[in-house]
Amino acid sequence: MFGLRNNNGGKIHSAVPELCADVARGAISKREFLRTAALLGVAMPSAKAFLAATVGLDGLSLVSPALAQDTPKSGGTLRFATVVQEITDPAIITWIEASDMFRNSLEYLVEVDADNVTKPFLAESWQPNEELTAWRFKLRPGVKWSNGDDFTTDDVEFNFKRWTSPQSKSSLKTTFKTMTGFEKHSPLEFTVHLSAPLLTVPESLYAYNAPMLHRKFDEQGGNWPKNPIGTGPFELTSYAVAQHCNFKRREGYWGKPAYLDGIEYINIGSDYQAQLAALVAGQVDVLYRIGVSELDLVSKLPNVKLLRGPAANTLCIRMKPAEKPFDDIRVRKAVVLAADNQKMLDIAVRGVGVVAENHHVAPFQPEYAKLPPLKRDVAEAKRLLAEAGYKDGIDLELTLGNTQGVWEQDTAQVLQQNLAEAGIRLKLNVIPAAQFWPIWTKVPFGMTYWAHRPLGVMTLDLAYRSGAAWNETGFSDPEFDKALDQAMGLTDPKKRAVPMATCEKILQDACIMVQPYWHDKMTVVANKVQNFRAHPSDYYKMHEVWMS
Repeated sequence: MFGLRNNNGGKIHSAVPELCADVARGAISKREFLRTAALLGVAMPSAKAFLAATVGLDGLSLVSPALAQDTPKSGGTLRFATVVQEITDPAIITWIEASDMFRNSLEYLVEVDADNVTKPFLAESWQPNEELTAWRFKLRPGVKWSNGDDFTTDDVEFNFKRWTSPQSKSSLKTTFKTMTGFEKHSPLEFTVHLSAPLLTVPESLYAYNAPMLHRKFDEQGGNWPKNPIGTGPFELTSYAVAQHCNFKRREGYWGKPAYLDGIEYINIGSDYQAQLAALVAGQVDVLYRIGVSELDLVSKLPNVKLLRGPAANTLCIRMKPAEKPFDDIRVRKAVVLAADNQKMLDIAVRGVGVVAENHHVAPFQPEYAKLPPLKRDVAEAKRLLAEAGYKDGIDLELTLGNTQGVWEQDTAQVLQQNLAEAGIRLKLNVIPAAQFWPIWTKVPFGMTYWAHRPLGVMTLDLAYRSGAAWNETGFSDPEFDKALDQAMGLTDPKKRAVPMATCEKILQDACIMVQPYWHDKMTVVANKVQNFRAHPSDYYKMHEVWMS
């Protein structure tokens, strides 16, 4: 249909012609066509050719473009300022920064680019059945592990089975909870069988904790830095938690060799100003991220580039409905009604983003459903508290760790002022990030940073489904789960938005969180760093970065 073909030359999924018609008549955007077609296995060259021939390709960039200049050259060591975190088993990490280090050596079956388009990588193609319950993948031939072994379906099977085993501590256990079987057809082809439709299979394979580990990873100790076998273009040379993590270009890499001789990840802590000072002093070349407080300074600095774009990363200020006083929905609703999301956006992060709506689905995610706007009502918040037995107000404590920077605390302080108007006396329990992460799912009232995910269904499945791995609120609602199941099996983003509206409304009505805003992604690099592109998920691949 329309000259489209699959990555493997196979039959196009029946949903693709309908998506083609939708984009031609303006029902869905060009970007959503590309993103959904890619998930269904359509080859990007043919998908883009279709768009170019019908409606054009203008306006498809989501974030800052790659800033490559001149002809790439090899050589040099890139110095990256970040927090160097502990890595043992990559499948159970909870920090993206850690994945940005090991992704130089460990690779993924797919790649989700900065425009949220899923592309083949170690898997050169895939094709779902009509029901989206069986996904057949074909691996790229000729891929070699750094120890000389071939990369085969044995490695893939090992990873899928350890993600989903009863003993698994990985969040991928939730992602692939419906997997019923792994079928090997040959050393390079396999099928993943599911008990329910799941559109997000390819996209989920680029989750930061889903790199391919060698099939003997557990046998050889289950500690990657101590035995850093990988398929990637760099190899680990040294690693010390909270200090540094260094790589050199790997000789004999199966793919296109990297340009850089090496990469040094330098732990300067999470203070953005300290990182920026190191950049200005020429001690580092790339910053993991900056905050809004640094924007004015960055605009005045020579020899640096600001990279910025929208992303579905956010703060969730969430309550546990099973714990007092939040077991009374009147208390939770009072907190939500007294909160001023717009003011938190305007003051805490200077409007760098868009206001959120307490349901954790972003307006720029494809299945977002627009609900009636939220209205702040301090008088109603006071009335509800009095009805719940707190006519003189209530004392609450919010625990946070500034895991991404002090802008989290700035947000909490604005919320503190909001709630005070309703008689809610909010104490802020600010603890070090290293102390926060072990308890983030346990505190009754906590502020958690949630990273970008390309699809809203991915976040809801991980964070709010009954029994999900990262369901920090303990929220459980059969109607929510049912609507989410329906959404996860629909290919058309407009149709998917219908059950998503139900999910969003259930979350809003449950009053389990104040979710104030969606914060833009921002980072800074030295001018000499070329072909480095901001990524909404902070997934930074160094395969083709070079230094001028």
